Amino acid sequence: MKKIILILLTIIHISCQNSNKYYVVTEGILIENITIISTDESGKIENYTGNILTDNTKIIYSGKDIPIIRGSFKTIDGQGKYAIPGLIDSHVHLNNIAGINFRQRKSNEILVKEYFARLPKNFLYFGYTTLIDVDNYAANTIKRLKKIRIRPEIYTCAKKVQVMDDFEMFMNESPQNERYESSFLYDKYNGNIKFPDSIDLEKHSVNNIISNIAQDDNICIKILYEDASSGFKQIWELPTSEIMKDLVTEAHKEGLLVIMHATSYEGQKFAVETGIDIIAHAMWNWTAIPQDYLNTNIPESHKKLLLDIANKRIGYQPTIRTILAEKDILEGSFKDKEILKLLYTPKYLEWLLSEDAQWSRNRILARPKFLEQMNPEFFVPIRSQFNSDEEMFEELYKSFELKIQKVMNLLSENNANFLFGTDNGAMNMYTHPPGYNGYLEMQHWVDAGVPLKQIFKAATYNNAKEFDLIESIGTINTGKTANILILNSNPLETIEAYNDIQFVLINGDLIEREKLSSNYEEK
Repeated sequence: MKKIILILLTIIHISCQNSNKYYVVTEGILIENITIISTDESGKIENYTGNILTDNTKIIYSGKDIPIIRGSFKTIDGQGKYAIPGLIDSHVHLNNIAGINFRQRKSNEILVKEYFARLPKNFLYFGYTTLIDVDNYAANTIKRLKKIRIRPEIYTCAKKVQVMDDFEMFMNESPQNERYESSFLYDKYNGNIKFPDSIDLEKHSVNNIISNIAQDDNICIKILYEDASSGFKQIWELPTSEIMKDLVTEAHKEGLLVIMHATSYEGQKFAVETGIDIIAHAMWNWTAIPQDYLNTNIPESHKKLLLDIANKRIGYQPTIRTILAEKDILEGSFKDKEILKLLYTPKYLEWLLSEDAQWSRNRILARPKFLEQMNPEFFVPIRSQFNSDEEMFEELYKSFELKIQKVMNLLSENNANFLFGTDNGAMNMYTHPPGYNGYLEMQHWVDAGVPLKQIFKAATYNNAKEFDLIESIGTINTGKTANILILNSNPLETIEAYNDIQFVLINGDLIEREKLSSNYEEK
């Protein structure tokens, strides 16, 4: 009996100690009686009514109890609202401008300045508190953005790694001397390429490339695999499997993830075989055979590969906006969307309506002629099925969208490691408005049949876990950075919740959403 009494006294003593615990804050924010939607450290979604306490830049308490607080703090009534971790877009191109190409920058310096001034707020307006630039080819732009106080957190991959004479060098028609002067990766296993004796190939070895990248503040590297299923006649070089395995091995030694741009079956198969960590883009190029190009019945070989990707937990960034943003350009009404008035200045909106801003549409419309000249064996059998280029474009984008949806549906059913990314800024398309592009991407995921819970995890926990940022972001837990969204709707019930934000907490700064809009700046 004495032992039982002693145990009970010990429990009471501990309970009293816990109930007397208090938190000392200097710039605290208490969010009380709010529905907290987050994941635990294993990735299991939690959904409960509780309280969150932040101080300065950190979450110092989250849970069901009401914390005892001493110090200076403000209180937010969370009744009927939802708190979720800040969103993460793990595939952006921050130096690219949505609507202005590189040739137009010098003659539009004021617009360029306005765009980059709005860029951080536009991402925050739609809840994106962390961005990962996957090709940091313009480090000065990233440095300037990081000097802005109210902005998303920014992480970077190094400048894209390229083997000599790869797809991008070919498409850019880079002069040979520029190619030799670049920081290319020497693929010693590829005997097709000859180099002048003046080039020190050791400087371009895997070891040197990775060593240089590791010295900078990068968390990943990206490389390309683009084959003939893109519609072009393949006269460029692909990385060999041997050099890719070497690259992955050395990158992992330095704690760097390896992302591969691969939109085709062959490319994603290559990624799996060489140990790539993350596949960028959904598999929308299924074959290089023109007679089968529009076929949307997913082959068994492709199903098997996708199951392998899911089972091996390889990161998968579908980036549907890469394709459907082009469809929006051809459709033509995107620039008239009312939401753009909340994101851009009047001068920038005026630019989007100008003739000069239609360059992206003109570029897409010029593709048939280019492909007919470059690869008639591929293009002509496809074009012959249609009465006009417009009809061909319409059916091509329909097939791309359906292929993507089937790929995502299969991966979703097998609990793939989805990572939310938008390819924001790709090819400077004006249909990639920062932030809003992410909301559109989410809607595409819903159209593909991906459950809301998977979308939520992909944009929070999965991204943070895959990029080794989970110790600081991705969940609402004690000790994490205070990047939190307060929503008026439940994101596990409707995708519209991600456009129904009341407050954004970024590094502990509480901001009303409307104060992030361009309209507020004009007042």
